[in-house]
Formats: sequence, C-alpha cells, structure tokens
Amino acid sequence: MCRHVEADADLLLRRVLATTVDYTLAAIPPAALGALVLSRGRPVADAEPTAGLRLGVAFGLTVPAVAALAVGEARGATPGKRLLGLRVSGPDGGPPGFPRAFARLLAKTALPWELGHQSVWDLRGGAHTRGTVLAAVAHVAVGAQLAAAVRGTGRTYADLVAGTRVERARGTGRRFRRPGDRRKDPAREHPDAFHVG
Repeated sequence: MCRHVEADADLLLRRVLATTVDYTLAAIPPAALGALVLSRGRPVADAEPTAGLRLGVAFGLTVPAVAALAVGEARGATPGKRLLGLRVSGPDGGPPGFPRAFARLLAKTALPWELGHQSVWDLRGGAHTRGTVLAAVAHVAVGAQLAAAVRGTGRTYADLVAGTRVERARGTGRRFRRPGDRRKDPAREHPDAFHVG
C-alpha cells in the first residue's frame, strides 16, 4: 500500500512539474509581447476590457498556446511531459493525435486559464460577484484535476473528455530520488502495479 501511494505521489509530482514547464513555455510569447508594449510607454488601462479584448485574448493568445502544446502532445508528450518522462496515450495506447490532444488541453488548460482571466477582469472592473464566481469555478477546475490525478485511475476530467491517459513513458519507471536515497524503486520491482489506467 505504501509503495502504491509513493508511486502515485511520484507521478503527481511529475505531472505538476511537467505542467509548470509547459505553462512557462506557453507564457513566454505573451510575456514578451507585454514587455514590448510596456517598453513603448503604453499605459495599462484600468477600465474593464471590452468584449472584443476579452475574446481577443482568449482566441488570440490562449487557444494558440493550447494548440502549440497540443502539437507536441499529439505525438505523445508536450515538452514538459517529455522532460519529466511522461506520455499521453489515446484509447489504443498510442499517441492521441491532434484532435484528442487539443480537446484535452482545452479542458485542462484553456478552461481554467480563461475563467481566471475573466474573473480578474471582472474583479478589477467592479463586477465582484461574477468575478468571484468565475474565480471559484477556475479553482474548482484545477482542484478537480489534482484530485482526479491522485485518485482511482488518475484520469482527470480532461482525460475523460478526450479519451486519453497520462502515464510514465516506457523506460522511465524510476521515481525522483533525494540525494542519499538508496531505497529500492517499487516501480522497477513491480512495473505493472504502477500503470495509470
């Protein structure tokens, strides 16, 4: 039982770190654009953004960032997952392909990301009730993914929507070790016990 919990914690840590790497990579282009705008002395407006600006951010930044990540995931792994020894597979066990990867990342990333953007804009614009509700729903979406990642099959709602699963890439059964940790790796001793499915 303890080994199973240890393996689940390792897989969760890998998933969280992989997502951090992916989101950092996805944030570079908008951050560079923002730095360019600010360097030109353009003021940042305090007024509530127009519907056009809100849609522009969603379809001009978020959806393209998700599509870029989906290109890698369609072949089995985003850059973060590849770095952390994870892979995403479709129902047949192979790479999920672009439509499934894109659907998964829309549910996993774009939904909470955009709910978060909209809530911040609402809160800054004075629509406190709507902003609070949107922020709460964004947090519930992220929390639901974390909870699902460590319970049962490890499949999040995004995996269920897309028909995918996240698992260790073949040949990467080792868990993270702290310096001086000489314990045996349960994933190597019993690899079938740690299959996420």
